[in-house]
Amino acid sequence: MTVQSPEKTIPGAVVIGGETYLPNAQGDLVALANIKPMDRLMDEMVRKVAAYGEDLSAELARFAAHTDADIAALDALIAQDYGVEPKETKGNRTFTSFDGLLQVKVAVSERIVLGPELQAAKTVLDTLIRERGTGVDPFLMTLIQRAFKVDQEGKVDVRSILALRRMQVDDPRWPEFCRAIDDSVRVVGSKRYIRIYRRPNPQANWSMIPLDLAAIEPGPAAFERRSLRRQVEEAEQISTRLADLLDRALMHLSLEGGNTEVARDLISSSLRLLGVPERVQAGIQGEG
Repeated sequence: MTVQSPEKTIPGAVVIGGETYLPNAQGDLVALANIKPMDRLMDEMVRKVAAYGEDLSAELARFAAHTDADIAALDALIAQDYGVEPKETKGNRTFTSFDGLLQVKVAVSERIVLGPELQAAKTVLDTLIRERGTGVDPFLMTLIQRAFKVDQEGKVDVRSILALRRMQVDDPRWPEFCRAIDDSVRVVGSKRYIRIYRRPNPQANWSMIPLDLAAIEPGPAAFERRSLRRQVEEAEQISTRLADLLDRALMHLSLEGGNTEVARDLISSSLRLLGVPERVQAGIQGEG
């Protein structure tokens, strides 16, 4: 049995004995002729969307890295301007364009977990509730139940616990509960968020430029810009065309008896392809 190279037009396909097969989810090879047309269409759609998604994800990662570098560079220049040692800034800050129409906000959110002291705090609350009985305020009781309700992973909601901590309760045991909560708080990391805002004029409200799929609303404006993939494809086409023109120009110039006029025309075409103005083209060719 001869196994040939996979068909380039069908990812994952293999050709055995002249027949094309595709692997299914179980790893079995299924003859292309035995796959339902709708399954083929679904496979093509998923692969197409996934390919664009991977490109977009990589572009967002590059955008985040470049943005971090640009912000760090500006922070360093500001520190240098005031004669202080530049260091990593952990706080929130805002950068605004000169015309007041664009804004970049950096927000830092700490990741908080609650340590074993939380169990002591829960014990204090249990004692308070048991001794007060029906005298516990219904609203407070609701907050307590919500705060200590565990999710599917067995974790409590940190924000609800801290909200409960801010309550004022007239009971001698409440300060002990608050102290246990304070002692349980541990900052285990932080995450930085970068948000970009715009507005049509300085009197208008800010609107955030969405960078997540859930917040983006497809519309005509989304297609006014050329896609990143399209820009790359156009750049590759220009590069290929440019290399061809220059190769032909060099061939005419290097060959004995080569046509210099043809070479000049090819060089002119190359310069036009690069968007060089005619006045500059004339100067370049004049120097040549």
